[in-house]
Amino acid sequence: MNILLTGITGLVGASVVTALLRNHPDFKIVAICRGNSAQTAQERTELTMRAQCEFDGDPASYDSIISRITVISGDVTKLPFDEIAKYGPYDVMFHCAADVNLGKDPEGKTYATNMNGTLNAVEAVKRFNIPRFQYVSTAYVAGTFAGRVMEDTMPATGWINSYERSKFDAEKYVRENVGVPYTIYRPSIIVGRRSDGVIRKPLAFYRILEFLGRIKSNRAFKAGLPANAQMEVNIRIASATSDKIYFVPIDYVQESMSKLFMIPEKNRTYHITGDSPVSTEMIGIACRNILKVTGLRTVDKNDDPSKDEKLVSRMIEDLIPYFSTQITFDNSNVRADLGDEILNWKLDVLFLRRMAYSYYKQEIPGIVEGMDFPKD
Repeated sequence: MNILLTGITGLVGASVVTALLRNHPDFKIVAICRGNSAQTAQERTELTMRAQCEFDGDPASYDSIISRITVISGDVTKLPFDEIAKYGPYDVMFHCAADVNLGKDPEGKTYATNMNGTLNAVEAVKRFNIPRFQYVSTAYVAGTFAGRVMEDTMPATGWINSYERSKFDAEKYVRENVGVPYTIYRPSIIVGRRSDGVIRKPLAFYRILEFLGRIKSNRAFKAGLPANAQMEVNIRIASATSDKIYFVPIDYVQESMSKLFMIPEKNRTYHITGDSPVSTEMIGIACRNILKVTGLRTVDKNDDPSKDEKLVSRMIEDLIPYFSTQITFDNSNVRADLGDEILNWKLDVLFLRRMAYSYYKQEIPGIVEGMDFPKD
């Protein structure tokens, strides 16, 4: 199978590619990837694939995997169609690339990247007569909707940010215009793997852990204490609470998507969210435990924020809405095509503690110095 792919260096793209190539020796990937000021597209791909193979616990598979990836230097907003034509024909187009900016988008860059990238991916399908299309959307095309969202519906009428709106419009465009059988994946907030909470590339929620960790470290330093000291850190985060925060472990994303990829497309959408949301309270318990702090809490309103509270609010304000969402993501399609067993896992406070511990162990080790890995 010859797969035309975008987004190979992203969390989803890299994890699914390594699983597919590891399990299917006859598969080949033609990956469209951007270079940057420090690395060529080829170098970025090689570094990402090596890191992903190591993360998967199978570094020996790297040589076989990278040997079946052809890299084309290019951008999804301006696909190099002439170069792409050289490596066809293609059996499937797999569009994973996106600008995952949850903040403000005053110049419309995020919207344009995600919408134009999808327009070009659909154009590639038509131009090269690709018979299958697979697209990575987001669970948060549901926007500000409250209630149960079925996988094949799009009930949103409002969105938190430009990213959500761009993915909603792009998914709608795919449904109406791609013209070949398609599969749409909707992942939620991607976090570390189920066994130990480790993630290859911390994004989104990890920004909250980062700022809380920096504040704890700075306060401990000023008090002449080690970063791992037990201490009071009065930080009030103004946010409504929820018990519907859908963290999804990256190994589940990899497992479910690589299996669904092998099912013939039938114009279905899959919530890659799991069926085990956590609550604001659970996250607070885990953070306080690993940071060894008291005073960290969520409040409905904060009329007199401290300097540190203002800083935290400013740095994570684009993430706060995701911790008060009232959406329930239905998983009927996933269950129908992969069976109930695929969802036979549960996130709890222990997992959240492991996730926070693993992050700090990697990024701010002083915070967890002398602390054992959280166990049952």
